[in-house]
Amino acid sequence: MTSDTSAPIARVRDLPDLLGVIPHLLGFHPDESMVLIVQDDGVIQLTARADLADLRGPGLVELLIDRMLLRWPSGAMWAVAYTVRERQGWRLLRRAGTHLGDALAGEPVCVSGHRYRVGTAHGPVYRHDPRTAPAAAAATLHGLQARPSRSALTELVRSDPRDAEAVETAWVRALGRALDLDRGARGDELIRAHDRAVRAPGLVSRDDLAWLGLLINDPQARDRLVLSLQQPAAEAWVELWSRVVRACPHGTQDQPLAILALAAWVNGNGALQSVCLEEMDLLGIAPGLKQMLEDLSAAVVPPGDWDELRERLRAMLDEPIDEAAAAG
Repeated sequence: MTSDTSAPIARVRDLPDLLGVIPHLLGFHPDESMVLIVQDDGVIQLTARADLADLRGPGLVELLIDRMLLRWPSGAMWAVAYTVRERQGWRLLRRAGTHLGDALAGEPVCVSGHRYRVGTAHGPVYRHDPRTAPAAAAATLHGLQARPSRSALTELVRSDPRDAEAVETAWVRALGRALDLDRGARGDELIRAHDRAVRAPGLVSRDDLAWLGLLINDPQARDRLVLSLQQPAAEAWVELWSRVVRACPHGTQDQPLAILALAAWVNGNGALQSVCLEEMDLLGIAPGLKQMLEDLSAAVVPPGDWDELRERLRAMLDEPIDEAAAAG
C-alpha cells in the first residue's frame, strides 16, 4: 500500500482551512486518494495519504486508521477522499466513519475537482479552492510547498538525462579522489564534507555532490552520518541529499536515497520518504536502512520519535560484537 505521512503543522479553524492546508501537509495536491488526519487538542498531529485503489480490500482502511490512532488514542480523525468517482470515494468514507465512530473529528468530505460534498453522497456542495484558505497561506510562508501532483516529487530524485555525461564525469573524478583516501579516514572525511555542504546545500558543486554520494557507501561512515542527523537540520539535509541523488549515476543512488528518505521522514515529509522507498524498490536495494524506514512508515511512527530512536541506534552500534556468535 502506498502511504504518505507528514508531521504536525498548525491549528485549523474550519473545514476550508483544513482542505487548504492538506496539499501543504502532503507536499502535493492529492488525487484518487484517501487522506486521514489526526487532530489532538486542536493541532494536526499526523496526516496520512493512501491511494484509494489500495484501500478497497477488506479491512485495509480500518487498519490504516488503527495504526494512526494507536499513536494518539485521545485524538480525533478527519477523513477526506479525493476522486472524480464520488461513489467510490463515499464507499470508503462510510467505512472509515463506521470504524471511527465517536473518534470522527467532523463529517467526512469528498473532494471532486473544484467542488466538495460534506456528510454524505447527497450532502451540500461547496466550491473547492484550497489556495484561498488562511492556513494555506501560512503554510506557504513556512516554506511548505504544494506541488501539482505526487509524481512531481519524483523530479527531486531523478537526474536529468541531459546531465548524464556531466554526472558520469564527476563520478569518475570522485573515484580518483577515493584512491588517495585511506579507508579508515572515510568517516571523518564524510562528516567534514557534509558539515561544509549542509550549510549552503544549493551552492555545492557537482564534484562535491558526487564525493558525498561516493563516501556514503562506506557502512561505518554512513552510520556516523546517520547518527549525526538532528531534527532542526533535517530540512537542509533534504535539500542537500536530493541534489546528491541527482548527482549520482543511475544504479549508484541507493545509499543517497536512503539518507534522503531518512531526512525526509525526520523533516515530516512522508510523501518524499515514500517516493525514495519506491525508487529504492525499482533499484532492487537490499534491506538495511531501507527496511527500518519501511517499518517506520508502516507503523506510522511520528518524526518526533527520531531523537529516541537515534539513541537506541547509537547504543546498538556501540555494543561489542560477540565474535563467537558472529563466527557461528
